[in-house]
Amino acid sequence: MQATFPLTTPHHLDNEPEAEALLAQAPVVLATMGTADVWLALSYKAVRQVLSDSRFSREAATLPGAPLKLSVAADPLLVSSLDGERHARLRKLMSQAFSPRMVDQLEPRVQSIVDSLLDSLQPTADLVAGLCAPLPLMVICELLGVPYSEAEAIRTWTRRLFVTNITPNELRAAQSEMQAWLADLVRHKRARPDNGLISAMVAANDEGDHLTEPELLANLEGLLIAGHETTVNQLGNSLLTLLRHPDQLALLRSSPDLIGPAVDELLRYSRLFTSAEVRVTTEPVELEGVKVGAGEPVLPVIVAANRDPGVYPDPGRFDITREGPAAHLAFGHGPHFCLGAILARREMRVAIGSVVKRYPGLRLAVDESELTYVPELVFRGLQALPVTW
Repeated sequence: MQATFPLTTPHHLDNEPEAEALLAQAPVVLATMGTADVWLALSYKAVRQVLSDSRFSREAATLPGAPLKLSVAADPLLVSSLDGERHARLRKLMSQAFSPRMVDQLEPRVQSIVDSLLDSLQPTADLVAGLCAPLPLMVICELLGVPYSEAEAIRTWTRRLFVTNITPNELRAAQSEMQAWLADLVRHKRARPDNGLISAMVAANDEGDHLTEPELLANLEGLLIAGHETTVNQLGNSLLTLLRHPDQLALLRSSPDLIGPAVDELLRYSRLFTSAEVRVTTEPVELEGVKVGAGEPVLPVIVAANRDPGVYPDPGRFDITREGPAAHLAFGHGPHFCLGAILARREMRVAIGSVVKRYPGLRLAVDESELTYVPELVFRGLQALPVTW
């Protein structure tokens, strides 16, 4: 089977049949991506190795002359683009806002936001516009100390930065607008600090933690974008997956204590994106028996790893009671494991748990064939999710 990337799976599918077919062929395959060749790590074992082995470098993938760059994640100042001590320094500073203790403190506010949003819904409603889109944005604004009045501007910038048909000039313009706004916000936080993460990062910078102003602005931009856009789309996809499986929805309704396992099974089963960010090998590496030369790009195909039949029995079955030793890789693995994983899980638990409890008759308000997805979006995301109850 000749492999090409990106894959062309229709948006409405929860899985990636092309990725699964490639995995059935081999755990690692060479694919063409435009004019370049790229290794696709497909098996659970191969993906975990790429994500945790320091010989697969994120930093090398963002440097001038890198063999393959994906523009959304190519900024060399981002914590997700760094390796080693530079990565550890930035990550330690940023991770304080996403600790279990901080998320526990934030949970009542998340519940309050969810309750308020659901109170506003009419008996026939769009869950994307009414819940999935505003909730993560309001939470990240709360976390960072950004006024809600700026939420619409942030949402607009985010969508512009995460579409695949944006030109380099349009990308630079959107980033320039957002960074100018962030620079003003940083100046404001220096003058009037609060308890938000931006003030904490500004204080650490001013106290000599060696966070340069460009690093500060780039990573604040990354937090604002990645901190909500992924959850917006994962939440919508997950609610649709539950509606597609009424037996599992009924089980969750009768056993609300299953919300934790249900969220993890949704993260494993319901496709948000195909792969994690590209890595470049710093020396020759053997990956699941395949010899990969130095300086070659490798993509960890998360969607294939999360349905590896060697790890997950009957991987195409959606089962909120699924048990097993292997954690899904939706949040990645290793040094670049998602900073906001605890917060994203908590938002999903609160939002999905509240929807299931409040609306026992929840069902789609249109035929599933009428659902549409955001075109040209890096993530798989619904335009709308019309429901009734």
